[in-house]
Amino acid sequence: MRRLLLFFLVLLTLVVASGCTTTTHHMLNPAVLDPEVSLDEKFSAYSIPKVQVTYPKVYYDGLAWRDRVLELIEGAEDYLITSAFLASSSEDLQPLYDALARKAESGVRVYFVVDGIGPFDMTETRFHLIPLKFLRESGVHLLEFNPISSARLVSLFSLLDRDHRKYLIVDGKHLAMGGMNLNYISIGARDDNLQRDSMYEFYSPELVTLLLDAFVPWWNEQSWEEIRREDFQVDESVAIGMKTYDAWYVDQHPGSEKVSALFGSMLAEAKHEVKVLPFLPFMDSNMIEAFRTASDRGVEVQMIIPFDKRVTNRKGIEYMVKDLRKMQIDLRIEKESAESQRLLHEKLMIVDDRYVVIGSTNINYRSFNLAYETSLVIDSEELAREVEKHFDELYKKTVSITEAMAEAWQTFANWPRFAVGFFGG
Repeated sequence: MRRLLLFFLVLLTLVVASGCTTTTHHMLNPAVLDPEVSLDEKFSAYSIPKVQVTYPKVYYDGLAWRDRVLELIEGAEDYLITSAFLASSSEDLQPLYDALARKAESGVRVYFVVDGIGPFDMTETRFHLIPLKFLRESGVHLLEFNPISSARLVSLFSLLDRDHRKYLIVDGKHLAMGGMNLNYISIGARDDNLQRDSMYEFYSPELVTLLLDAFVPWWNEQSWEEIRREDFQVDESVAIGMKTYDAWYVDQHPGSEKVSALFGSMLAEAKHEVKVLPFLPFMDSNMIEAFRTASDRGVEVQMIIPFDKRVTNRKGIEYMVKDLRKMQIDLRIEKESAESQRLLHEKLMIVDDRYVVIGSTNINYRSFNLAYETSLVIDSEELAREVEKHFDELYKKTVSITEAMAEAWQTFANWPRFAVGFFGG
């Protein structure tokens, strides 16, 4: 019933949404495409701040990241802030959430943001899901963003706005961001239901400061519990003596042009090669044209679409592929295998063996226009080499998407799945 309601809501908004403005035209803004304008200047024009970050530790295994999160929770002394699009407990995750509850009971301030789409989770998580409302009894400040209910149908279009960010801050010192949720299929499953994804942990007092400066007023807008910025201290000494790298950070709000400008600028900056894990590439014409423009300049672009055993998502992407081929890039899809049964949920872009783009942002219309997202560009050849090895291993297990495949997949029967994915994926 919930799935049917969500399907109805999305389809009902198609007519309205199709007439709404899109921010992705910023990917083709002449200022973004201008080769005479430096990357730093482009980001500055869109108020995308530069920060320093240490070399990140990358977690590709959800169970390893779960264990690390548990360590960070147990070590928290003052406050902990986390945002996870989908979060729920389960038998495997109960020790983590019990630790979070104990910390709150001990006096550590715990702020937990989860998106209201959670009850509609139709993945394997639904068979293991324990709602997080019990955390409030322990003093955890739990905020469910934009919950979906019949009472909210009066503001139908706003129901498409979701908080897709995934990050963790502990004591103004420890910081992590990436693509992993805090639910069963992300960090709890021990079989082929465990998704393949990534989280990046590093130190950056500047970025923690930016995150806190944005989080406090946002929380006060969304919650009856008012908090003060001065109550959240930042450990300014944590990165002293460590090598740091230039990075640029975007905290995307629905309707903001910053994510579009960031990815458009990265494609325009590319001279030789771009490697992309988009997750769900439901792109509009501006996004397709931005990739096509890079390809026309002679940039080699490789993009891997994950095999998705969820039929609705897979068929929706298959419908989209004919349009994606207009990018004229090396467009690949994972082979169906035992490994690819574990969904590749990762979001990644590598540019010219130098820049690495990470965060929660899917390269699709929804993330660029209708969601809160985080994206971070790190200028590090060392990191680029590390994650490129990871990408290349994935690439070996893909096949090229041919014209015949694209033609066969774009059927009328797949269109409703495409429509749901385009606005809701």
